[in-house]
Amino acid sequence: MIEKKISIRRTLIARSDSTILQFLSLYLLILAFFILLVTISTVDKKKLDDVVASIKSDAELDKRETGPILEGQVFQDKTTELFATALGVEKIEIMQLGKVMRIQMTVDAIFESESDVVKKSQQPTIDRVIAALSSRPPGYQFDMEFVVGSAYSSGQNFPTQETIEMRRAGSFIREMLSRGAPPDSVSIGLGNIDNGQAVMWFYVRSPNDAKKFYKRLIAPPED
Repeated sequence: MIEKKISIRRTLIARSDSTILQFLSLYLLILAFFILLVTISTVDKKKLDDVVASIKSDAELDKRETGPILEGQVFQDKTTELFATALGVEKIEIMQLGKVMRIQMTVDAIFESESDVVKKSQQPTIDRVIAALSSRPPGYQFDMEFVVGSAYSSGQNFPTQETIEMRRAGSFIREMLSRGAPPDSVSIGLGNIDNGQAVMWFYVRSPNDAKKFYKRLIAPPED
């Protein structure tokens, strides 16, 4: 009985050893196959360089696209916070994330009644706007356009004679420039918006966008 048990155990061990040997043989065969593939393969340097260049190009594009947007979002967040509690502000809109925003407010909140004099109470707000415009990163442009609402005169044209709206627009930009606003970052105009309203447009322009913008400004009018 004991001899029979010993015989069965030896048979099981022999089978186990055979299985391990087969597994190792198969593993070594696969390993040898891959070594052979690596040995006979060749590297196409041009294709490799093209792939690396493509990856770098995509990374640079992502950086160019996200950089201005992130900087613009910071600028928009600061501007939104600035006007969120300001008196007379009726609407704050992000027209294009990181690039364009619009703030609408009443002119009575900015100017003395029936006058083109900027209220002294608005000076701290103006100073903070100037600080935001001046904090642009190198090469980028933070611009503000101040538009005063003006009713059309006859013939659907803006008035040609000086009006209080014109004086207010001029007074506002003089106030900003006298307090240190970058001269190339502010502009004014009259707009077909509700009379008694003013709109501030804030733009974040990349170097390429700024170049196109100024090129369009100095382009001769079409006939």
